[in-house]
Amino acid sequence: MSAPTTNIPVAIPAGGSSRAPAGQQPRTIAGSLSGGVPGARGIADRLLHGTPGRMRLFGLLGVIAAVLLGAVSANALLASQAAVERAANNTAQVVRAQSIHVDLLRADAVATNAFLVGGLESPESRARYEGAMGRVASGIAVAAAAQPADGKALGVLAQRVQTYAALVEQARSNNRLGLPVGAQYLTQASAGLRADAIPIVTQIVKANEDRSQKEFDRSNSSLQLLVGVVSLIGLVALAVWLAKRTHRYLNLSLTGAIALLLVALFVTATTITGIGRATRNVAQGDFQSAVTLANATTGANDARANEKSWKNDQATVETDLGRLSDTSLSALWNDYVASHQKVRSLDDGGRWDDAVKLSTSTAADGAARTFGDFDVAVTQARDDAAKTTVSSLEGLGGSAPLIAVIVALAALVASWLVVRGIGQRIEEYRWAS
Repeated sequence: MSAPTTNIPVAIPAGGSSRAPAGQQPRTIAGSLSGGVPGARGIADRLLHGTPGRMRLFGLLGVIAAVLLGAVSANALLASQAAVERAANNTAQVVRAQSIHVDLLRADAVATNAFLVGGLESPESRARYEGAMGRVASGIAVAAAAQPADGKALGVLAQRVQTYAALVEQARSNNRLGLPVGAQYLTQASAGLRADAIPIVTQIVKANEDRSQKEFDRSNSSLQLLVGVVSLIGLVALAVWLAKRTHRYLNLSLTGAIALLLVALFVTATTITGIGRATRNVAQGDFQSAVTLANATTGANDARANEKSWKNDQATVETDLGRLSDTSLSALWNDYVASHQKVRSLDDGGRWDDAVKLSTSTAADGAARTFGDFDVAVTQARDDAAKTTVSSLEGLGGSAPLIAVIVALAALVASWLVVRGIGQRIEEYRWAS
């Protein structure tokens, strides 16, 4: 006897079949469970769904804003300090190049005046010439090491200086023998110095002055802080939105984050503005004085060595000294001008020997004495102004790295406070729901 057959009804869609469509397997309970595991997109949708989701999104943006404010502030501080350091280095290079310029003209002035006497120059003149040329050689080496950008130009300058020195030695040898050709060698040396070497030095000085001025301008990097201001405004907007949405108008953590970042931004702006103001004062004060004194020094030495450019050099020196309002230097220069005018008067009157004697005299009214007094005084004033400039610049921005670290840490603390403040509101919203 066979077992009874039980008919189990199967629901068939209207107009369809109980079979699964071609190419598909029948969906089972196990299949439904395996296909129901949410992916990364599903997790993101749940986290950002509804008001809690928007809170999380805005909280993430708030963290980014806090970190961005800290990063921009720290970078602005370090950029200001770096600009001041580069300004100090370029200023020091300006002084080196100016010193090379002065010593070249000083050496030529000594050589030119020594030849006026004829025969072998005095040991004092020889020592002054060799001292000036020695400082030129060492100055070129130091300048090339300090500023690689000037290396190629300084290399060419060294070659031109060697050519000049060789011609002077030929002139000296012939002059010792009483041969007229010695004067021709000296004329050739002086002309080559002004045509080939001096323009290179002038270009190096100008290039480093331009670099210094650009770094003076870059020392005030406060414009970068506009990004920080925008970030702070974004955090305030977040706090306002959160207060309206949750009807809780004071979030201590979020308020603390905003206050902390506001203080960090204020300290950063104050520090950078102070560095920029101090740098500008140095640029307009000691740096400008050093440049002006250097111009006066080179003009005076060129006037001493090159009679042809006397009027132009005299005007340059007097203009520069007038800008400085230094009565003592002006008085010393006027003494030399008076001595020079006496020399010119003697020469124009046909008293050549007397003119040479007065020009090379170290007596109180001698041109060599009066010029030497001015040259020593103006060089010392230039060196003092240059040293003050470099030391002042090196003293600026020293606290910037420490402040940058503090600001960065403050930004991290503020980020944590933003996360904490948003988390509190999300929890409160859940309990209220």
